[in-house]
Amino acid sequence: MKQPPGFVDPTFPSHVCRLYKSLYGLKQAPRAWYTRLSDFLLCIGFLASKVYTSLFILSDGTNIFYLLVYVDDILLTGSNSVMLRRLVQLLSSEFKLRDLGDVHYFLGIEVQSTGMGMMLRQHKYILDILTRAGMTSCKPVDTPVSPSTLDIQPDHPFSDPT
Repeated sequence: MKQPPGFVDPTFPSHVCRLYKSLYGLKQAPRAWYTRLSDFLLCIGFLASKVYTSLFILSDGTNIFYLLVYVDDILLTGSNSVMLRRLVQLLSSEFKLRDLGDVHYFLGIEVQSTGMGMMLRQHKYILDILTRAGMTSCKPVDTPVSPSTLDIQPDHPFSDPT
């Protein structure tokens, strides 16, 4: 083992650092981080979703909170803003966090807060797909195939179902 080029210490050219524990860069690093996070969330009362493993739900009867994890991004929302701030403080006491404020865009989904709750849209994502396909000037159509042109007869099965 030797010091990397450009970072050689002229007073100790043969010395290297001995790492007792290294996590970043290893294949199991994301799993170890997720395990630590999920253990902490379960300890403070969150329940893991059985359907979506990255979703955690905390409900105390009157309030409900959702925490969604994507790689190293966390989206936290709930029905009580005071309790939400407490949860953020609790998380920041255990993990290094940076609160980015209200969500506007997450995983390709635009989020708009309304008086009734949140409205989720994928308008920008759809426009990006249309731009890449060169279809931004196409005319929109409700249904790609007009139902009146189809000859569907429910009494007669298709000869070749594939």
